[in-house]
Amino acid sequence: MAGFDFFRIPRRGYAPRTPAGALKALGTGALPAENFIYFSTSAKPLDEEPIDLEAIERVLSRPDLTLETSLTMKSVLEKLIGSDDQELALFGAEGINALELRHLAAIDRLKTGEKSAGDMSRLAGHYYELAQLQEGTGSIRAFYLREAFATLRTARRRGRISRADLLLTIDILLALGLHDQAASTLDLVKAGDDPLVLLLSARVAFHQGSYARVAEYCRRLAPSAAPLTEEEKEAVELWSGEAPRA
Repeated sequence: MAGFDFFRIPRRGYAPRTPAGALKALGTGALPAENFIYFSTSAKPLDEEPIDLEAIERVLSRPDLTLETSLTMKSVLEKLIGSDDQELALFGAEGINALELRHLAAIDRLKTGEKSAGDMSRLAGHYYELAQLQEGTGSIRAFYLREAFATLRTARRRGRISRADLLLTIDILLALGLHDQAASTLDLVKAGDDPLVLLLSARVAFHQGSYARVAEYCRRLAPSAAPLTEEEKEAVELWSGEAPRA
C-alpha cells in the first residue's frame, strides 16, 4: 500500500474526523501520515451539498468565530431549516440559536460590574454582530444596533474610545441609515492611506449619492487593497471602473 491508496481500502477501528484527531492517531502510529495530510488540507465548502453536519458542529464549537464566518454559517443553517427532513430543520434552527446565544451570553457577562475600555469595545462588538445576524431591517436588528451605538457613545464620553471603535461606530450608523451622521463621525478619523478607512469613506459617499467621491476613494484604495476581503476588492474595482468587462 503506497501513499493515498490508504483511503481506497475499507478499514475498521478508529476513524478521525478532524485534523487534531488525525494528528493524535499519527503520533500513536494508529494511522499513516497520509491520513493527517488529508485532514489538514481538505477543505470542502460548508454550503456544498450534501451539507456536512459534523463540519458545521466543529465550526459552531469554536470560541472565536468572525462575523463573516457566523454569517456564512447562518446562511448554511437556513438552508437546513427549509429541509423536509425534520431533524435537519431542527439542527438548522438550533444552530442559528447557538450563534445568537454566544453573543447574548457575552453581553450579559460584559454588562455587569465596572467596565474597562476593552470591555465596552467588546460589548459594542457583540451587539453589532448580533444585529447583523438578524434578518433585514427589523426592529430587533435596529435595537441591537442602537445598543451598540449607545455603548460606544458612553465610552467616548468617558474618553475611552479607540480608532477601531470609531470605525465600528461608522459601520453602525450606516446600518441604521444615518448616513450624514456617519460622515461627520468619519471626519474624526484621519484617513491617510488606511485601506479600511478609505473603504468606509467610499461607502459613506455612496450612501450620500456622491459617486464622484466614491470613485476617487476607490482609486486611492486600489493600490493598497491587500487587507480587504475578496468581496470588498470586487466592490472597489466596480466603483473605480476597473472591473473586468465581460
